[in-house]
Parts: sequence; structure tokens; C-alpha cells
Amino acid sequence: MINNDMRGYNYFLLGDYDEYGQRTLTDKPQGKIKMAIYILTQTVSDTSPYSEASYIGLTNSDVNDTYIIQYGEEKLKVLYIQPRGTLKQVFLQSTSAQ
Repeated sequence: MINNDMRGYNYFLLGDYDEYGQRTLTDKPQGKIKMAIYILTQTVSDTSPYSEASYIGLTNSDVNDTYIIQYGEEKLKVLYIQPRGTLKQVFLQSTSAQ
């Protein structure tokens, strides 16, 4: 069932820090990642490292916290990755919410 929801999404990468101390974003997509992305409907504990997540993704691709996923018109920042068997749970936050 999850496999039916998997789609290919372009991703960008966060790079070095600029003069303001913020990480720069690559201008062009760096590749594609196959992921099923869902809106996170449950409230996550305020003390967890992913309390600001608004989406959750499932993937078997390599991913890390420098990825920014292009999800339609939105860009989603990878906050936290939790391996679960063959799939990884990826907690995502809309970059417009930051």
C-alpha cells in the first residue's frame, strides 16, 4: 500500500553558512527522492525533536537533514529521520512555517 503512494520528488540541499549564520540552499534540484508524504495529523509532544513537523514521509532512499523536498509549491525541510525496518520515517516541516 505504501508503495502505491511513493512519488518522485526533487530535492535541494542546504550548504554552507552565509554571513548571517543561515545555511544557503542550492539553486537547482540536486536529484530525486522516492517518498510517500502525508500530512501529520497527530500532535507530537512539545519536547520531541520533531515537534514542529507538519508532514511525515516514508522512504527507503538515503536522506539526511540537509535535504529540502519540493512538495508541489511547498518546500519541506527534513527535521528528523527515524529508521523503521526497510523504511525510514522522515519528519518534515514546511519552510514557509520557519
